[in-house]
Amino acid sequence: MLDSKGIRSILVVAPHADDEVLGAGGLMMRAARQGAKVHVILMAVDALKHWGLDEPTTLTGRNDEIDAVAARLQFSYEVFYEGKDLIEQLDTVSQREMVNLFEDAYNRHEPDLLLLPHGEDFDQDHRHTYRAAFAAARPIPQSTSKFFPKNIWTYEIPKIIWSDAPFKPHMYVDITDTIDDKIDALKLYATQLREEPHIRSPENVRALAYLRGSEIGVGYAEAFHVLRSVLD
Repeated sequence: MLDSKGIRSILVVAPHADDEVLGAGGLMMRAARQGAKVHVILMAVDALKHWGLDEPTTLTGRNDEIDAVAARLQFSYEVFYEGKDLIEQLDTVSQREMVNLFEDAYNRHEPDLLLLPHGEDFDQDHRHTYRAAFAAARPIPQSTSKFFPKNIWTYEIPKIIWSDAPFKPHMYVDITDTIDDKIDALKLYATQLREEPHIRSPENVRALAYLRGSEIGVGYAEAFHVLRSVLD
């Protein structure tokens, strides 16, 4: 799939560190093995007290987790807002500021495929990130020197099952060969890991991939919603 579409560079936008694995960890690992360059934009990384954890996470601890996951799935990354106490508060940042950051990132990385969080989400960070990232990808002639992302998909994570609008897959990627890499990477986010029956548990993440795989007749798959696809 990736080679046949000429996708050699992927940019993944993740509101929080673990969204990229939940939504596209299998695709990212598959792409890296095929020689594609994979880069992740993490919107906010902070120390935070999470539901279900006795102690707050630390910024150092979160950064260590990200480094481990990046090494496991073979991607590079950057953080837009580090240590700014913006987890679950990205909607307090102006859209114009975030659009500027995304436009700069698109010009620097020139991705063949841009992956965004799904826009219909009860999480305000996800919605705000999606709106700014999509606005920055608006169609403008290349003569303006602004990069035009030709392929834009949104990725699915388990929690958006509970949302105002259901996720409607348009594109599937077979991750049968990389499902274990995805789950291994998820487990490296120790501060984000939850036990079943939590919707974000490794068991449920694997179950969603199994369900999506059954929809296309393979062992495991990730599903995506296509916002734009341009064939040269």
